[in-house]
Amino acid sequence: MQRNLEQILNSILHSSEILEEKMKQESNLKNLTSRQLYCIELIKNMQNPSLTELAEKMNIAKASISVMIERLEKNSFIYKVISDNDRRTAHVHLTKEGEKAALLHTELHKRIAKLLTEEMTESEKEILIVLLNKSVKSLTKQDKTI
Repeated sequence: MQRNLEQILNSILHSSEILEEKMKQESNLKNLTSRQLYCIELIKNMQNPSLTELAEKMNIAKASISVMIERLEKNSFIYKVISDNDRRTAHVHLTKEGEKAALLHTELHKRIAKLLTEEMTESEKEILIVLLNKSVKSLTKQDKTI
C-alpha cells in the first residue's frame, strides 16, 4: 500500500523519536530532553555561541534559553565563559560530557540516515538529497516568517 507524504513524514518522525529515546536509555543521557540534545548539538556546531546567538538559532526567548543552559550547566554538560570584550555576555562551551552527548546525537542522525536509505541505490540517494534540500529551504523560509 502506497502511503501519502503526511503518513510517511509521520512515520519517519515517530521512528526517529523512538530511536533517539532508545539510544538515550542505553547511555547516560536518559535525563536529557530532545530539545536539550538539540541545544548541545547547536553549541558544538556554532562553536561556543553566546546565549543570544543560541536563543536566536533555536527560535526561543532568551529567558527560556537561560533556564535550559542553567539545567545543562547544573548537569555538567556545558559551562559558561564571560566574554573578554563585553562582561554582560557569556559564551557557552561543552564539557567532556557535553561533547559525548553531541557525539551521540550525531551518531543518531547517521543511524537514521542509514536506515532511511538502506534500500536505495546511489542515484536514488542523490535524488533524495536534492529533494530534501529543497524541503529544508522551504522550511527555513517558513521559519523566518513565524
